[in-house]
Amino acid sequence: MRTLVQPVHQPSEHTETRIIQEPDDLGELMRYYSSLQDKSRSELIEEYQYANSHYRDSIDAHQRLKLLILLLLPDTGFQSTRAALDLMENPPEQIETTPATTAFKNLLVLLLKQQRAANFKIQNLSMKLRTTEAEVKTLQDKINAIKNIEKHFMRKSAF
Repeated sequence: MRTLVQPVHQPSEHTETRIIQEPDDLGELMRYYSSLQDKSRSELIEEYQYANSHYRDSIDAHQRLKLLILLLLPDTGFQSTRAALDLMENPPEQIETTPATTAFKNLLVLLLKQQRAANFKIQNLSMKLRTTEAEVKTLQDKINAIKNIEKHFMRKSAF
């Protein structure tokens, strides 16, 4: 009787883990975002102007996502949550998408809607705070007026 011995494959120390990437790697978008961090304000404006004129009506999802990233950059004159949300919710019919870019877009739309709702709540609370501060000032003025009347009566009764 013969016994067959199967060789056992053990990974060597030099085995590399490879991640299969789609051709439309979202890493490119993250590298683009990272590159924007090193740009001056004037360079960002130029980048936005180029992207706005060339990418807004593009059927390439990556180009539209680059414009979206620019629209979401804080402390820029062109930051606009509303415009970013509009860009993502109203794409051209023939836009080229992949499951990865669609998932990324859906995540961004969800976050933008939440941010817009939070901004709306902040505006409402700020308005209520200003109204309350005005009411507190009015009440404080009334209290001060009552105190002055009391002081006036105390002075009269002392004479």
